[in-house]
Amino acid sequence: MSRKLAAPLIALAFMAALALGISLRSRAAPEPARAAQAPSHSATPLVGSVSAASAPAANVLGKNPCEHASDRCACAAARGAELLRACFAERALQTVSLAPDSCTAPALLGVRAEALAAVERGEEARKLSTSVLQAEPQNRFARRALAIAAIQARDFASADAALTALTTEDAKDVDSLFYLALSQRRRDRYNGAREGFLRVLRLDPKHIDARFNLVTLTAAAGAAQEAEHDLQELEQITPLGDPRLIAARAAIRGVGQAAAQELPVLHQSLPAPAIAPPH
Repeated sequence: MSRKLAAPLIALAFMAALALGISLRSRAAPEPARAAQAPSHSATPLVGSVSAASAPAANVLGKNPCEHASDRCACAAARGAELLRACFAERALQTVSLAPDSCTAPALLGVRAEALAAVERGEEARKLSTSVLQAEPQNRFARRALAIAAIQARDFASADAALTALTTEDAKDVDSLFYLALSQRRRDRYNGAREGFLRVLRLDPKHIDARFNLVTLTAAAGAAQEAEHDLQELEQITPLGDPRLIAARAAIRGVGQAAAQELPVLHQSLPAPAIAPPH
């Protein structure tokens, strides 16, 4: 083959290979979650959420898991509450946001308020919680949402009072106990925070947020052996790729330790528990 024919053929072959590579890379890239609302978070939210269980593909892609439920409002409220307990605040917010506009029961709106507070949309959480509590004064999700927002605002007296009331009513309320411990940590009260997170884990050994905070808390205090133990426990209950695993490992190594003091922002799609909607 002459050099005049070979040059254009080589160029065409190169362009074809490049186009194929781009196509394959595009197919390999994960599809971003279609969030129900645009994120509006600060750099260090109070709590992120993950679970070791995998979600159905429909939930990962942001589709409505309650679409075919007989009562979509009740389904969204129940699933959102389960996701909050599983430490999936953003998934909980997405789920309740997919409920029909006609769903205005306090049961659903209270869950939405707590999810908003957990992802640091405090002003929205406060407004919604106030509205919910006017209709249902004992709504635990709305009361806890106000406490979470108070922690973010460093109004620890109000937060502790609200959370203490919730735990007095239910001594096994692990979510309120967790935020009580987090309130202690926000004030650099090592012993109170450590004991609080351990108390949560005695009630729920798979509470990822409590275990994560123990790792970073003890690592920052120089308790390397305890931090390593908690990291191993965290790895057993947290899916690969979860940002808290990365932050916890960095805290152990002393890399980016200051950034690991609080939970990282969880904007990406993470595996969520497979929770069947009520029928």
